[in-house]
Amino acid sequence: MKEIKSIIETYDTYKAQGLKMALATVVNVEQSSYRRSGARMLITEDGNWIGGISGGCLEGDTLKKAKYAIIKQKSTKVTYDTRDGDPDQIGVGLGCNGLIDVLISPITDNNNPVEVLRAIVTRREPSLLVTDLQDGSTVDYTHMDSSDKTLNTLITRVKTKGRSHMTNENGGLFIEFIAPAISVYIFGSSYDVIPLATLSKELGWNTIVIANPLKVSKGIQKIATHIIPATNATIPMDDYSVALLMSHDYKTDEQNLIRLQGQNIPYIGLLGPQKRRMKLMAALDEQNIKINSQNLYGPMGLDTGATTPEEISVSILAEIRSVLSKRDGGQLRYRLGSIH
Repeated sequence: MKEIKSIIETYDTYKAQGLKMALATVVNVEQSSYRRSGARMLITEDGNWIGGISGGCLEGDTLKKAKYAIIKQKSTKVTYDTRDGDPDQIGVGLGCNGLIDVLISPITDNNNPVEVLRAIVTRREPSLLVTDLQDGSTVDYTHMDSSDKTLNTLITRVKTKGRSHMTNENGGLFIEFIAPAISVYIFGSSYDVIPLATLSKELGWNTIVIANPLKVSKGIQKIATHIIPATNATIPMDDYSVALLMSHDYKTDEQNLIRLQGQNIPYIGLLGPQKRRMKLMAALDEQNIKINSQNLYGPMGLDTGATTPEEISVSILAEIRSVLSKRDGGQLRYRLGSIH
């Protein structure tokens, strides 16, 4: 979502300057590629661009083709195939070793995929976009049904799997699943919140701090997306929200866990050793308060040997990413099969 927001901001800047633009989108990947389906790159007629569709090996060629598409005012799908290791093929030796389909669509008044993206950036549920690979038009089908039964079936399949998919049906379609940005709710305002909030913001995640506003430092105020008073009775969360209890106070953590009961939060992180987590769970059981122990991570973070607040923040955010991706957070060199 961070890349989408950056593209929208840059688009607004270039539009104000009267520049023509095109949007390049990865619509299909087979085997190895640095970026996956949904990666985007905004390109202007004078050669400026933001975003990326690979690790740098395809952007140059795509830039040339995008400038041509802007002149012709016609969408085009380009296929980069580096699977056979041809030394003359673009991408070989630079990290790409697969087949990548990229749709390049000139942005016009009648076909503006950036405006479609603008409409979904604050949505707190997955969005489902359908792009016609022939004319480059994009339609938001999140709350729509198509009269085409085949298309409805394809959309339902993508929604169920939570993965984007390109199909040759109906002349060629890219059905995209876009999850909302992760929202990180940090309960606490100690100095160790600053590096965690900073890294969370850099990832493009919403960072909400729950604390006494009078005790929140200026450093946290500059970084946080929102600051919610600790006295608020309810804290609205969803399936893409996580809670980090960082008050460094046992009773406060207990009270915050009580506030979180009944919410389907996939990740609740606790500071401190395992015995502290077990003590908290026992205290809640005595009060007949139910918290899903499978979603309670304490001590939170991956086992990286982290010692400083900055290192610990990296391990916490990496664990959150792995949990939400339903991965174990192990080393990729030991993973069997594809990493995506």
